[in-house]
Amino acid sequence: MKHNPAFLTPEQLRSSFVVRKRDLDIVLQYIRDSTGPSNQHVLVLGSRGMGKTTLVRMLADTVTRDPELGARWYPLVFGEESYTVSTIGELWLEAIMHLGDQTGDARWQALHDELRAERDDDRLCARALARLVGFAEEQGKRILLVIENLHMLLDEQMPKKDAWSLRHTLQNEPRILLLATATSRFGAILDEEQALYEMFATYALEPLDLAECRALWEAVGGVKASERRVRPMQILTGGNPRLLGILASFAAKTSLRHLMENLTQLVDDNTDYFKSHLESLPATERKVYVMLADLWAPSTAREVAEAARMEVNQASALLHRLVGRGAVVEEGQGRRLRYRLSERLYNVYHLLRRRGAGAARVRAVVDFMVHLYEGDGLVGLLGRIAEEAKGLGPEERRDHFDVMEGIVQRARDPKLRSNIVESLVFQSDVLSWPDVSASLVVALERLLRREIKQLKKEAELRESELHLSTEAIALMELKRYGDAGEVLERVAEAEVHRRVDGVPSAEAVIDAYLLAERPHDAERCLRRWLAPMAKDPKLAEQLVRVLGCMDPGEQTRLLREYEKLAAEGERWAWVAVAVARLFQEDWDGIVQAFDEARCRRIANPFVSAMAWLGAMVSQSCIEITTWQHERQTELVPASPWAGRMLTTLTDPAARISGALLLGNLAGLWDEAFPVVEQILSSEADTRQVADNMCVLLIEAAAAGQVDRALILLEGSPARPSFELFIVALRQLAGRPVHAPPEVLEVVSDLVGLIEQRRAVRQQKRSEESDAADGRSKISAKPRRAGRGRAAAKN
Repeated sequence: MKHNPAFLTPEQLRSSFVVRKRDLDIVLQYIRDSTGPSNQHVLVLGSRGMGKTTLVRMLADTVTRDPELGARWYPLVFGEESYTVSTIGELWLEAIMHLGDQTGDARWQALHDELRAERDDDRLCARALARLVGFAEEQGKRILLVIENLHMLLDEQMPKKDAWSLRHTLQNEPRILLLATATSRFGAILDEEQALYEMFATYALEPLDLAECRALWEAVGGVKASERRVRPMQILTGGNPRLLGILASFAAKTSLRHLMENLTQLVDDNTDYFKSHLESLPATERKVYVMLADLWAPSTAREVAEAARMEVNQASALLHRLVGRGAVVEEGQGRRLRYRLSERLYNVYHLLRRRGAGAARVRAVVDFMVHLYEGDGLVGLLGRIAEEAKGLGPEERRDHFDVMEGIVQRARDPKLRSNIVESLVFQSDVLSWPDVSASLVVALERLLRREIKQLKKEAELRESELHLSTEAIALMELKRYGDAGEVLERVAEAEVHRRVDGVPSAEAVIDAYLLAERPHDAERCLRRWLAPMAKDPKLAEQLVRVLGCMDPGEQTRLLREYEKLAAEGERWAWVAVAVARLFQEDWDGIVQAFDEARCRRIANPFVSAMAWLGAMVSQSCIEITTWQHERQTELVPASPWAGRMLTTLTDPAARISGALLLGNLAGLWDEAFPVVEQILSSEADTRQVADNMCVLLIEAAAAGQVDRALILLEGSPARPSFELFIVALRQLAGRPVHAPPEVLEVVSDLVGLIEQRRAVRQQKRSEESDAADGRSKISAKPRRAGRGRAAAKN
């Protein structure tokens, strides 16, 4: 139920409640703590679609089913709207009606009919409230009164004097606790002159994070999805559970024709929801919101002001109010501050509703696709659109050309531009189609010229870097290490500017500065390079080297400096904080820095590996299995770094765990086997890690490393301990086997286990391949002579 969770049965409600579990626990705690002569009344805040109704109804169901809470509380749940309530007496009359519905007791329905005839509201209030309290006494429980949209009741429907009557009841009647919802903080609770000021503990529902979006997406769509696949959905919906559910139910198809039809249908089906969201905003805020939707891209206050024909200060103030409502989010800071809608689907709705069909419809689809698919996924999608267009007639594929052109024009990333040229120009050969639109030809030719210009620029840069590298080598030979570092720094700066993975020259720069005993220059470089490349693990690793050359006092000073920068909003600084805390052996601090970086979408594999090890030795009672599962997306790429860290330790258990990470997770068997060989050379070490060694050998065999594992075991001093494995590996390798029947029987089970693991691996690879299908490039086709990127380079 996207719009009416109240229609769900309790069983359906429980099965569909897959997110907001932490929020449920927090709000439940207020109920658990209300045991004294007064209650802590609670107000749950959240914009439309954020899950307020589902949360409070799930809470009421939980209270009913919990033995302890159910013995103390009776949940009495109002409907999502209470339009018939206009006085305090009618509020308690509404409670009597819902009590009759929930209990099924005819006497309460009869009482409701009787009280409806009461024309004096004071007497109605007194009689209805007395009977409600009498029911609580009769049950030996307190009433948990659940009322939704309290802001509408108090600000729009009931007179202000009735709010004071409600306050009196809530303050003096311990048998009633009010759990209410509202879309935002409102006058009756904000103004210290108003009746309900400071009456509630407020709890705001935040947008769903990436893990929660993934859980909801999988529950609604019924299919597994990677976080990379779900992230664009989080952007489009702003983490709004209702919008995410709507999107999950229709976004699986990638056919352009289906997508255009379905996108229009989605807007049509949910027009009432979108309109109600807009109409709930004050008129001036609504104008700014709509102008921001029309601009689409993140925009400055000045750009919004110009579009809305108002002063910048006024637009800035209205944008600030919209941010406070959660309708708009800020990106960047200072002069780079931009604003965008928190729920990007409103942009699509606005384009289609305001501009109608035709070009606006195509633009809406293009904008939708650009956010739905990223990087290679967008290139793969373009390839499929081109393939689909080949099977259509000239009239039917006009939309396809328009969409291709729109995506081409939106390409800003150099790598993405290059891949688009590869896909549409050289693989699909779109420029040779007789009916290709002239505007698409112009867009592709412009992109092709830009690509050739970029290639020439890269060639010139590499020539310059080669000259500088030659100069640096000569300086190093003269032991002028500081001068060499300064020359190499210019090379590294160029690599950082081009976003070259790993910044190949960085290590040489650090080597030179450390040899010149200038660690602060090395730290200065790494600090500057981490700002744009905070996700690069090699830069984090180099920072460990540099800080390790400083005294403890300097390490502490830099840690405080990094922490200050992180607090000021410098996202990269969390990487430096984690590294600096390593020298304090502050494992809990490293885990905390990793989580802070993760929240800011900075996933540095080296930091992830440090946090992984930190979680294992943490003093904070981290439940490691749950911790690893929740952070799986960041930890899997970190497995090579974590594995290498573990293999440097003296403890054989840690080293075999490191080898498992290197081989089984990272596929780096070339690095894993030397570690295994060292362990097998010691009989004592082998006995200590026998179980994990068996796991590693099974995984190695399943990964196709049979011959290598066999050579290792046959030449090892520990061979007698692994005779069964040797026989099993010989069978798998198709070599002659001579062993007693009872041994062969055990070996048969071992071979079966290895085959089972091999099948699991193949299935996993197949699933990952299917999941990546939307992101992968289309298969290359035979090219004509002289065509392709190589020809462009020439």
